[in-house]
Amino acid sequence: MNLIKPRKHLLGMAIALCFAGSAFAENETSIYQSSAVGAAEGNTAEVTQTNTGGNVNLAVLEQVGEMNYSSILQNGLWLEGYSFSTGSDNAVRLEQFADWHIAYSQITGDENIVTITQDGFYNQAEAIIEGNVNDAVIFQTGDLNEAFANLLGDMNIAEIEQNGNGNWANASFTGNENMFYSFQEGNDNEAGMLNVVGNLNVFEAEQFGDQNVGGVIGLAGDNNSVFIQQEGIANVFIAADVSGDNNYVDVKQDGFANRFLVEPISGNDNLILIDQSGDINLVEAPVGLTGNDNLIDMRQDGVENSVLLATEGDSHDLTVDQRGDANTAVMVLTGAGNAGLIRSFGDANTAVIGFSGVNNNAEIQQLGDENYAEIDVVGDDNEIMVDQNGNFNSTLITSDVAVVMNTIDIEQNGDLNLVDILVGGSGNVAEILQQGDGNWIAGNNDYFALAGDNGTVSISQIGNDNVVLGEQFGNGNVMNITQLGDFNTATVTQN
Repeated sequence: MNLIKPRKHLLGMAIALCFAGSAFAENETSIYQSSAVGAAEGNTAEVTQTNTGGNVNLAVLEQVGEMNYSSILQNGLWLEGYSFSTGSDNAVRLEQFADWHIAYSQITGDENIVTITQDGFYNQAEAIIEGNVNDAVIFQTGDLNEAFANLLGDMNIAEIEQNGNGNWANASFTGNENMFYSFQEGNDNEAGMLNVVGNLNVFEAEQFGDQNVGGVIGLAGDNNSVFIQQEGIANVFIAADVSGDNNYVDVKQDGFANRFLVEPISGNDNLILIDQSGDINLVEAPVGLTGNDNLIDMRQDGVENSVLLATEGDSHDLTVDQRGDANTAVMVLTGAGNAGLIRSFGDANTAVIGFSGVNNNAEIQQLGDENYAEIDVVGDDNEIMVDQNGNFNSTLITSDVAVVMNTIDIEQNGDLNLVDILVGGSGNVAEILQQGDGNWIAGNNDYFALAGDNGTVSISQIGNDNVVLGEQFGNGNVMNITQLGDFNTATVTQN
């Protein structure tokens, strides 16, 4: 923990030394007040100090302006309270109990309110306000807690409550009508927001366990809202640099060691909802959201689920829902109007969605265990759907060239089914259904090549251990294969 000293700390100690001579007395008070000549009302200062251990308590109070009110109440030992106000109609109340707290308030402006209450051992609180009609409330009980509220602008609100030990909360605003709320109960919790530039920003964090972090760090724009609730141990949420308008982030993490990391969120009308309830869930989004009208909806309920997201462009829509254990989802979308959906309800499912282009759509649903599906298409207006219900099914759809307007629908209901397709053409339609166990669709090069244009491929295998090997090149070719029994093999090549 960074043990700070308020910037007026040395000044206050020097004043106390002047009073005490060669040694501190039990309590020291320094009050300086100045009001304008002919002011309607002056300033009011109240200091009450009760020493409980024979060591010095220090109160330094300075008010310049009119109708300001400052009150310092200290009951304990080695308590330090500092209140500096410049302006009119400001109100400051500092209350400290027990041992070795530091409370610091500095106001420049009118009609601001600062309330700091500390009880425990060596808690530190700092509230700095520049502007009008701001409200900062800090309440700390426990040991070694730190709270900082730095409000620059008008009509800002910062509320911090910390009940455990070693908690840290911070707020920094530049703009109008920002709000910061943090409630931490436990040990070593942290909450952030830090550098904020813009209007109508809202940050609310509740952390009940130990070593939860919180986040945001940088935020620039209008109407941003962040809601965080973490109840376990070592949950982490960090958004880093957030820029744009109407961003909304709602994070709930219930287990322990859950992490949600986003790099910059940039653009307008972004919405991110993430809910992780199990243990050791991870969502990274290494690039974050870049563009406009993005939507991410994500839920991980099991243990050790992992998601990686990367988007760039406009109007993205991503949904990931994993309820089993050890599921992995990777989604990369580049372009405009992309949509991706991954659902895995079993255990150890892996789903990968690529795409680079405009108006692409991909959907993967896996209900069994250890299913694997991968979609990687480079081009525009492609639509792919994969549905796997059994266990140990695999689907591969890749493209090594830019392809346009392909439609592929794959459904596998049994166990140990495999579809491996390489898409190299445009305007193709493929429909594949395998309901039994151990059915395979591949080709001479280990994959079924769909390399022509405007072709149609329909394959249905309802029995068990059936194999289709083939490839389709050329333009406008049609392939239709149906195998109903067991251990059937079909090989088709069309150029």
